[in-house]
Amino acid sequence: MQTQPGMIGAVPGQIPLVRISTDQIQKYLDENKQLILAILENQNLGKLAECAQYQAQLQKNLLYLAAIADAQPQGPPMRPPALPHQAIPAPYNQPQLHHHYVNGDPSAPK
Repeated sequence: MQTQPGMIGAVPGQIPLVRISTDQIQKYLDENKQLILAILENQNLGKLAECAQYQAQLQKNLLYLAAIADAQPQGPPMRPPALPHQAIPAPYNQPQLHHHYVNGDPSAPK
């Protein structure tokens, strides 16, 4: 098994001992994007052996990134942002305000 960058001294199945920077994580994400595009291209060309090779590398990268994510301290659960008051629809049973016109005067009492 090849050692992933940043996993020096890591034991398989355990958290990597070396911290990884966000730049390094972004490099993995960029590489994964290229691997996915290469897989699609090779599938369209019927080159299944190449697809399998790229898929294996993609799986290694994803497992490594998942291990990093799992090792992160868990914070409080994220709540979705509150919607502005105007974005929340009024309940259907809420009385609607209607202007009653009496003799064409909107200010006249009902």
